[in-house]
Amino acid sequence: MGGGQTSSLKVTLAFVVDEMWEFYPNLASAEGLHNYDGRMPDLSEDAWRARASQVRAGIAQLEPFDRRDVEGTLSMDLALTRAALRKELFKIEGLRSRAWNPMDMLFSIDVSNYVIRRYAPPAVRAAALTRALGRVPEVVEQMSDGLRGRVSRPILETSIEAYAGMADFYRTDLADAIGPLGAEALAAALAGAVESAARAVDGFVEILRSRLEEAPEEFALGAYSFRTLLSLGEMVDTPLESLLAEGERDLRRNLESFRRLAEQIGPGRPLADVLKEIGKDHPTKASLVSDTRAMLEEIRSFCIERDVVTVPSEDRCEVKETPRFMRWAFAAMDDAGVYETNATEAYYYVTPPEDDWPADKQEEWLTSFSYPLLKGISVHEAYPGHFTHHLHTRNIESKLGEVFGAYTFWEGWAHYTEEMMVEQGFAADDSRVRLGVLLEALLRDCRYICAIRMHTMGMTLDEATRFFMENAFIEELPARKEATRGTFDPMYLSYTLGKLQIKRLREEYRARLGDGFSLKAFHDRALSFGAPPIPLLREAMARHGSVNAQ
Repeated sequence: MGGGQTSSLKVTLAFVVDEMWEFYPNLASAEGLHNYDGRMPDLSEDAWRARASQVRAGIAQLEPFDRRDVEGTLSMDLALTRAALRKELFKIEGLRSRAWNPMDMLFSIDVSNYVIRRYAPPAVRAAALTRALGRVPEVVEQMSDGLRGRVSRPILETSIEAYAGMADFYRTDLADAIGPLGAEALAAALAGAVESAARAVDGFVEILRSRLEEAPEEFALGAYSFRTLLSLGEMVDTPLESLLAEGERDLRRNLESFRRLAEQIGPGRPLADVLKEIGKDHPTKASLVSDTRAMLEEIRSFCIERDVVTVPSEDRCEVKETPRFMRWAFAAMDDAGVYETNATEAYYYVTPPEDDWPADKQEEWLTSFSYPLLKGISVHEAYPGHFTHHLHTRNIESKLGEVFGAYTFWEGWAHYTEEMMVEQGFAADDSRVRLGVLLEALLRDCRYICAIRMHTMGMTLDEATRFFMENAFIEELPARKEATRGTFDPMYLSYTLGKLQIKRLREEYRARLGDGFSLKAFHDRALSFGAPPIPLLREAMARHGSVNAQ
């Protein structure tokens, strides 16, 4: 491709992406494009139709370009953008999730980026937040008008909880989180916008509740839609029967290892007793943050000393208590947006028990932060999982690898690192850590298997709940929540799917290079492309001479 064609492709890609940000301005703001601050999406049916036409036009504009003629990262950018547009068009016109899955639209009224990141003075952020909140009543009305399908009961119940939580977040957290405003009139305007937005969301919750009596239990996407989402989002076209068989093999492998290791830790003892004993070794409420921070340094040092992966910065993620409005999360990494240049800090949130909980409930909560389990969680969230991935993406040539990143890479990489670190000798002297890593693997295996069975093979919510209880060794309530998540997040099979894909790619890399194989070099190369679907990553690495293309 000549210079003129290359320039033309760059201009076309930029135009298509800018159109996307115009339609989803709140997402652009969250990614650090602050010229979109204060704006919210138009979710009317006319706007969706116009967006669908725009997406089709974008696909047509990219059609003349041949990836074989493109140099450098442009080839991947072209593939990623085409796939993203096709997936978006399918979701708008084919899946129409806005009509039956309120959880898929929750992002439309999320304004947390204005309070989490201090990218501008409080008064500037407060003014933008006030404008954004002022649009929430109209957005909520459009969401209600668009809810034309029959919402299944499990999705409906989860949506009621989620939107009620959003209204509570507006009322109880926003004003405090934004900090001193410095202007009484601005404070009054924000308070008014907060209450108006919260009332609008209250009304939407009541609309959702009114549907409960007639809500069907059915939620399955069906094989066609499930396969299409996999194909467009993750570039996976493997037959579902083959995918399921692979997941079942991984579950059996992990179950065998788990039971064998549990027997070594507690010979002859019931599994529940072994897990309960491990849970007793945990931080106190007061030491949770400091203990986690110290643990991160230990894990980071291991990665560097064992040449597991390059840690490309001296920057650390800040370990903090989870903000009140995010306390649905047990532990989470919050990285800066793709384009953020001011507030580039990353936060590793851990959620302590609430002060008003009785002592026995606080103790029960802290058992989930037992030191053996917390090490595995911290590998996933920080080193060499999400945070290390984030540090690498700061240096990539093109940001589209992140903008259009794949679920299988984001979560597949972080999940892959848990098993990989154990293979490299992490926590070799503590079998409890290895047991915790296996416990997490079993949970992700269950998500993988249940996602396929629930959406394409008729598995019920009750059957999925029992499957989690029997194979991930969790109690009924969390098992039910895990199964319910699969009803509105069918691609949550991506944790295990991505892990398995990365492991296969690594072995191809190893076979290709023989004695010249370096685990660190493989990881660094894989992280140098952002977060593309693994098949596209494999192709990109082959183009760089790393793995034979087939």
